[in-house]
Amino acid sequence: MRTRATITASGLALLALTSCASQTTSETADHRPPTAATSAATTGTTGSVDLIIPGATTAQAQAAIRAYARNIRGPELYYLKVQHSRDATRYVCRARWYADADSYRAHAGPGTTAPGTWPYLALNCP
Repeated sequence: MRTRATITASGLALLALTSCASQTTSETADHRPPTAATSAATTGTTGSVDLIIPGATTAQAQAAIRAYARNIRGPELYYLKVQHSRDATRYVCRARWYADADSYRAHAGPGTTAPGTWPYLALNCP
């Protein structure tokens, strides 16, 4: 599991390095890749990652979370967070990724209505 998180983090770092030469226009501004994935961890049935994107807007944070979530394999619950720096005390957006209905029932808490499609990504951007 750590190997997968390390490979994913390395891939994101490589993607960030190769995108440095591109021009940022209004069309590409919403698709800024994270400059680093820190604290990526998977333990048992859960995993988490903090994506660092300096100056990210809400739309950019949502796009980064969705892009990262497309490659999640293994855990039934995954926590994702975008913040401007490693030392930031506030996040831009965060999300919970649920693999299936069983994991949603186990982790979402009582009284919540399960969505109809899986995997499910619950985004929260204050």
